[in-house]
Amino acid sequence: MMYSVGGSATEARPRAAERSAEPIFLVGAPRSGTSLVYRALSLHPQAAYMSNWLRRRPGWRVLSMLNRVPRSLPDLRQRYWFGEESNAYRYGQRRSVAERLFPAPMEGGPVFEACGIGPADVRPTPAQAACLRASFAALLRFGGGSAVVSKRIANNRLIPFLASVFPAARFVSIVRDGRAVAYSLSRVDWWNEADIWWLNTTPEQWRASGRDEWELCARVWVEEVRAVEAGLSAIDPAHVMRISYEQVVAEPIAQLQGVARFGGLPESARWTEALGRLKFGNRNESWRSGLGAEQIDRVERAQAEELRRYGYT
Repeated sequence: MMYSVGGSATEARPRAAERSAEPIFLVGAPRSGTSLVYRALSLHPQAAYMSNWLRRRPGWRVLSMLNRVPRSLPDLRQRYWFGEESNAYRYGQRRSVAERLFPAPMEGGPVFEACGIGPADVRPTPAQAACLRASFAALLRFGGGSAVVSKRIANNRLIPFLASVFPAARFVSIVRDGRAVAYSLSRVDWWNEADIWWLNTTPEQWRASGRDEWELCARVWVEEVRAVEAGLSAIDPAHVMRISYEQVVAEPIAQLQGVARFGGLPESARWTEALGRLKFGNRNESWRSGLGAEQIDRVERAQAEELRRYGYT
């Protein structure tokens, strides 16, 4: 179905509400490039997203009006969203007050929580479904755009749930070499306190019990990609797109344009120009020099089946 960007305000309202039934959900293991793809798609003038402001006050849906600000300040947007090195993950870095206040795409977990949605929910209640639909419609109404882009690692376990709420939703699965993911996880600031959902523990507690940290780093990737594949198995294949981090950094503009087309975002010369200003550095091989032979062996043993399945070994 095609949607017009133009038209009167009266025409735009029902189209935005209707379009909210077709969000683009980005799923994949943490440190797989999901944040990079999310922020790159959010540069699109017709993309709506959950911001840092909405994360603070999920009940104040009107705060999505602030999403209009970055579109008029493209230089600041690039600087604050990506930094000098085009790094989409910037939360652990020292940031100025201005950068912290500048509207930017976030995972938006509090928006889901405000609707009473937990990461283990299987089937939405009518109240949960109505609340989430209203929240997504408000992103379009106040922030502008024709499609909501949503990225949240917890959504890896909610794929059938989300498809029940939004039957026309599109799901983009992003995978990355599990060895690179394991190495990257060990280096992020939030890792020690992360909630390992299938073990009900944290890496710090795991390590304190005398167990191998590299096994845990490796298994996070395994469990997350399994959760994604289990969820996608119940989805119409026409609503699923699979890409890899390696493809994105090799051909960033072509890959991102493909995702945009799949999700129903229109072609945009302004967006293509913004993408061209970013650096898509390939950080995928740093694990080879950052890990010792014994550590690599532990990671590969824990990930062996999935590494073969995705063609990494």
